[in-house]
Formats: sequence, C-alpha cells, structure tokens
Amino acid sequence: MATTNANTPTHARLYRLGALLVTVLAVLAVLIAVLNSPSTSQLAPGKPVPGARQTLALFAGIPQHGNTLGNPHAPLTLVEFGDLQCPSCALFAQNALPSIVARYVRPGRVLLVFRGLHFIGSDSLRAARMAYALGEQDHLWQFIDLMYRNQGLENSSYVTDTYLSALAGAVGPVDVARALSERNSPTVRSQIDQAQALAQQLHLQSTPAFLLSRTGASPQRFSPASLDPESFSGPLDKLLGS
Repeated sequence: MATTNANTPTHARLYRLGALLVTVLAVLAVLIAVLNSPSTSQLAPGKPVPGARQTLALFAGIPQHGNTLGNPHAPLTLVEFGDLQCPSCALFAQNALPSIVARYVRPGRVLLVFRGLHFIGSDSLRAARMAYALGEQDHLWQFIDLMYRNQGLENSSYVTDTYLSALAGAVGPVDVARALSERNSPTVRSQIDQAQALAQQLHLQSTPAFLLSRTGASPQRFSPASLDPESFSGPLDKLLGS
C-alpha cells in the first residue's frame, strides 16, 4: 500500500525555491556577462561578431521559414514569446535552446516558433522588426540568437542601424540592405501586431513565455520550472511518448 509523506508539501516548496534561486543566479550571471562583455558600440559591419561561430553551428542545416525553425510536420510545436532585450530570454537561449535544438528540432521532433514582443522598450521593437525582416530571408533564428549573445544595456539606444547591420551581416548569406528596408513593411508590421495581440489574449506579463502542443492542436500555456534543459526535456519527452 502506498503511504503519504507528510513532508511532501515542504519538499515541493523547497524544490521550487531551489529552482527559483538557480534561475535568479543564472539571470545575474547573464547580466554580469553583459556588463563585462565588449561594448555593443564596437560592433560594426565587416568586423567579427562575438558568438557568431557558435550561432551558425547551432542552426546549420536546419530548415527555417519565416519565424519557424525545423520540420513543419514535426509532431510537437513549441512557441517562444521573447523580447530581444530580455536577459531571461538570453538565459533561455544560452542554457536550454542548444539542447532543445540538438535533441528535438534537428531530428524533426519539435517545430520552434518565435513571437517577438517589445515589452521592455523601443530598442526591443527595433530589434523585433529586424528579426522579422530577416525571417523573410529565413535567417530569423540566427539573428535572435546572435542578438541574445550581444545584448546591451536595456533601453540605452544601442539597437542602432550599425548594430543591426553588424549582426545581420554575421548570420549567413543575407541581403542586409533588403532587411533594413523591409523592417517597416506590411508583412513585418503584421507579424509584430499578431504577436502582441496573442500576448494580450494570453495575458502574458513577462518573457520568455511558451506555448506547447501537438502540431495542429490548440496551443497550451507551458510554464517550465526553470530555464534549464531538463525543465523542457521532461515535458517534451512525455508529450512525444503520449
């Protein structure tokens, strides 16, 4: 006969507290890395961009279309709502995303979808516009990953055309001038408006936020316990096996 452990609620609270502490420490590590990293003002077209080699390797050979990454017929779809200035989004990109891409996206088991928001401010909006414009050339995911690796101080007006051109020029064979000119196109504005409307409909208050579902089914809110790989692999494996 199964027995009830009277300390289970306490253990659960301690586990959640521990997971929260790990996330807070990880976010602080990202902030320290941003403060100690080379200034974003040093980024310029034609110059090496920190992290570009790792970003290109992460996504090499994986199909992209617009804001999606992976096989469109994958059994699961994971949607990320992200603000490109958000340190926690950068934490997800650095800690969990490489494992998700390697274990689930590259083998065709999970389709990733990015929804760009601009909760933090105007730099977020400028970045999101460039990301969607590069999505028209199927390089959105390289751009957002490289921006997460090269975040500046929030709302410090660091997201200039020079900064955006430097990142875009490092993500692969893209037409940077075309992307800059398409940032305010009806297609890009529509995608940003759709992301914002969906976030409001879901009452999202922070980023990153996630939806997870079987592909083609109604998306469901997914709140990982933390932004580490294990907090995603367990639910993904469970849903894949169901």
